[in-house]
Amino acid sequence: MELVKGVNLHFLQSKKFKTNKIKVRFSAPLDENTVAARVLVACMMETANKKYPTSQLFREKLASLYGVELSTSVSKRGHVHYVDLNISFVRDAFLSKKNVLIDEILDILETILFSPLTNEDRFDSETFEVEKKNTISDLESEIEEPYYYAHGQLNQLFFEDETIGMSRLGKVELVKQETAQSSLSYFHQMLTSDTIDFFFIGEFNEVAIVDRVNKFEFEPREKHLSINYQQPFSNVVREKLEQKQQQQSILELGYHLSIQYGDPLHIPLVVLNGLLGAFSHSRLFQTIREKEGLAYTISSHFDIFTGFMRVFAGIDKEYRTKVMTLIMRQFNDLKRGKFTESELQLTKEMLVNTTLLAQDRQNTLIERAYLKTTLETKLLPLEEWLKAIDKVTKEDIIKTAKTINLQSVYFMEGK
Repeated sequence: MELVKGVNLHFLQSKKFKTNKIKVRFSAPLDENTVAARVLVACMMETANKKYPTSQLFREKLASLYGVELSTSVSKRGHVHYVDLNISFVRDAFLSKKNVLIDEILDILETILFSPLTNEDRFDSETFEVEKKNTISDLESEIEEPYYYAHGQLNQLFFEDETIGMSRLGKVELVKQETAQSSLSYFHQMLTSDTIDFFFIGEFNEVAIVDRVNKFEFEPREKHLSINYQQPFSNVVREKLEQKQQQQSILELGYHLSIQYGDPLHIPLVVLNGLLGAFSHSRLFQTIREKEGLAYTISSHFDIFTGFMRVFAGIDKEYRTKVMTLIMRQFNDLKRGKFTESELQLTKEMLVNTTLLAQDRQNTLIERAYLKTTLETKLLPLEEWLKAIDKVTKEDIIKTAKTINLQSVYFMEGK
C-alpha cells in the first residue's frame, strides 16, 4: 500500500509469533559521502528524543509498555544503503487489556521521526558526541578483528567501485567529519528523500494504522534505487599479501559472477555454493579441513546483488599454496561433474531445511516482502523456490561452475 509516492506500508498478518514487529526502513543509494551520517542518525533515533531526552528515560518508557524492544540497524545490498528502525512488542492475545500498546507505540514512532533530540539546528551536542565516539569505537574494533579486516581487504581488491566494498558503517575518517548539525540536516533529507517502507508483521488493525500513519504527513519523493551492481570480468587476477602479528593466517579468494538475481542459473548457483562451502558436508570443509586437516575454518558464500563469491580459510601460513591448490581443485571438480548424486541430493535437502526454518523468523518474512516489492516477478514464491531447488541437475551445476572466475586473492600472513 502506497501512502504517498515513495512511502509504502506492508502488512503481514500472522498469529504465528508471540510478538508483533514494526520495521521502518529508509533506503537510499549507497554513497560514501552519506553513509556516516546515516549511521549516526540511526544511533540518535535509538537513544533519545525530545519527549524522552535521555537514554534512561526512553528505556524506562519502553519497559513500562510490557517490555517493548526498540533498536536500529544499518545494512547494504548492492547499490542501496538501509537504515532500519525495529520495534517488537507483545501481541494483544497475551495481554489482559486489548489495544493498549499499538497507539502508544505509534506515538513513540512519530516522536522518534519528527521530534528528535535537538538544540536549534543540530542534534543535542552532548548525546551526539557520545554516539559518534561509540560508532568510531565500533568501526575501530571491527578493523582489529582479523576476518573482518581480511574481508575488507578482499573487497578493496575485487570491486572497481570502492563504495560497493565499503563497510555498512562507512569509514572512521568519514564519521569523524560528521557534526551534530550536518547529521541532523541529513536526517531531514532522509525523511523527505529516502524511500520509506513500514512493515507490520503480527496482528494489526490495518485501517486504524493506515489512518494513524497518514497523519505523519510524508511528502511524495522520487524513487531512484537500483540494487544490482555488476562489473566486467578482468583477466588480471589482483593479489595482495600482508604480514600481521597473529597466530593464524587468512586466505581469501574473490570470484567474479556474471549471474544476476532471477537468471536461469541463479538457483543452480545457490545449490553449487551449498556443494562447495556453505555446509559442514560441503567439499571445502570435508576435503581441506576434515580430510587434510589444513584449515581451522573454511567456507564460501556469494552475493547475487554484486556478482561476488568469497572463499575464505583460516590456516597456518606454510599451507597457503597447498590450500589454494585444493580450493582450485574443488572448483575444477564441479566444472567437470566430479561429484556424486548423493552429495547433490544432501545439499538440496539442507537448503530446503534451512529455508523452511528461516520462515520461523519475522525478519525473514519481512525481507521477502521487501524483495517482492523491489524485484517484483523475479522473486519466486516460497513453494516455487523449493521446487526449483529440487529440480537442479548435475548439468546445471557444471554449467554454473563454468561461469565462475577467480578475480582477486588476499593473504594475511600470520606468524
